[in-house]
Amino acid sequence: MVTVVPVPVEPAERFAQMLADNLAAGVGGTLTWLNHYTALQTMQAEVPLDCFDYVGLDGILLCRLVQAECERTSADLVMPALLARTSGLRIALIGSTEETLRTVAAAIEEQSDHRVVLIRDGYEGLPEPAVLRRQLRAARAQLVIVGLGAPRQDFYVLSLAMSGMLISTCGGWLDQYAGDGDYYPAWAYPLRLNWLVRLVREPRRLWRRYSIDVVRALRMRRALTEFVTGLGGEPLRAAGGASARVAGRPAA
Repeated sequence: MVTVVPVPVEPAERFAQMLADNLAAGVGGTLTWLNHYTALQTMQAEVPLDCFDYVGLDGILLCRLVQAECERTSADLVMPALLARTSGLRIALIGSTEETLRTVAAAIEEQSDHRVVLIRDGYEGLPEPAVLRRQLRAARAQLVIVGLGAPRQDFYVLSLAMSGMLISTCGGWLDQYAGDGDYYPAWAYPLRLNWLVRLVREPRRLWRRYSIDVVRALRMRRALTEFVTGLGGEPLRAAGGASARVAGRPAA
């Protein structure tokens, strides 16, 4: 089953509520988000997007490039909403540095009754997928948040898929959450200037993404559209008796 998000009004809150309801019912899934940069990376690496249960569009540029007339959603919007709508989750944090993960874990446990049961950094502490899969099962994790960068994180998420466990990529959310709870000022979301805030805060890492890679995405618009709206090459297909949708348009 493949569901493409976002869909209607207040997409982050609605999507978070759906995921929370699923977790309460013991239903997990695999989730990733794409912006113009990660879409290019995953397309080049031939990530099988159609194997994900949920694919979110994170970025106004990508939505417009693939003619997706919908509101964006992202991990930095959905993850806090999901944590607020659930209780007592067993959480695993994968990626970034051990120091960052410990900071995120402490903040989550201080602000909620969730418990972080496993952390693995994205460097020397990162096991192979098969080993990590066994560790997650032993820890009885329910929510696994993975920040390893595209396309590596996408392959990891798909390799870790297990029943009853929600496994999601998270963009830069781990580092943002550890560094500053108010990473984005209040005006950034309404004005859709999150990208500018990130560029100002992390110019060395992101200047290329918002210059050269934008040009690449524009030049590869047709291929990106086929990849994203076709979910990695497979046409959008009926999911659970209802048409999977992107940009509010019925699946082909």
